[in-house]
Amino acid sequence: MTENGRLALVFDDGYRSDFAQLRPVLDARDAPASFAIVSEWVARDGHLDVDQLRDLVDLGGEVLAHGRYHRVLRPHHLADDVAADARRIPIESHVFPENESGVHVGDEYELVDADRRQTVTVAGKGSDEAAPYVELAEPVADSWSASETVFRLPDRLLDAEIRGSGADLRDHGFEPAGFVFPYDAADVRAHRIARSEYGVIPNAAVRSLPNPSGTPAWNLRRYYLETDALTRVEIADYLDAVARDGGFGILAGHSDWDTVPAERVRFVIEAARDRGIELTTFSECVGTADRTR
Repeated sequence: MTENGRLALVFDDGYRSDFAQLRPVLDARDAPASFAIVSEWVARDGHLDVDQLRDLVDLGGEVLAHGRYHRVLRPHHLADDVAADARRIPIESHVFPENESGVHVGDEYELVDADRRQTVTVAGKGSDEAAPYVELAEPVADSWSASETVFRLPDRLLDAEIRGSGADLRDHGFEPAGFVFPYDAADVRAHRIARSEYGVIPNAAVRSLPNPSGTPAWNLRRYYLETDALTRVEIADYLDAVARDGGFGILAGHSDWDTVPAERVRFVIEAARDRGIELTTFSECVGTADRTR
């Protein structure tokens, strides 16, 4: 680790604005960045194509895997008890009914409690005044208690979402330097797969504190540079801590959102360099012992 610490910038989801909006800022300041790419979104409307992503890598950036379909990789808790023969499962988290994200129609899920497991298939999703919900292709066989049950992806789909993302990116000619959990959400099963496949996990946790030097690469924490997450004063405090302790900061954002204007990214880069902090990527700052240096 350099004396005044290092900072990695991460931009999620592979929006085309990474190229259109961020590239000029990064190029003008010779600043690297890491791009967390949802592999099935490459070249889709509003997202980077392979040539644009390769250009960002050639500029000094790197690619991180971010799932194949941006599925939620941690269990969902039930919002209410589920009766036998029910098809609708109310859950205490977003299902994103308006788009192909989070929970996907056609996916298999498991209802699991301490004693039982039932495999079900998602036939639809939505939200009403009570809670978000999923509709199942077939009714559940038994009743399920909200206080004891989770609704989760089976191991097979977790593995396909995490490992498959990297395989897709390699097919495009990119070697992912790590894995970023969609929605910063994972359980111990997802973390185990990501750690085994990639070694580097920039969002094992989300806290507005930098990582101490020597933090294991699979246990890194990040925070958001977005205008609705941190003020300039708070970013300055964060960077002061990186420089004071010689730590490793990770600040992330979504370039397609109004909360990540080019001026905010420019401010972070300049504020880091004013403190002698090195802008870096994960492939540069993770040592052979799988710890930040």
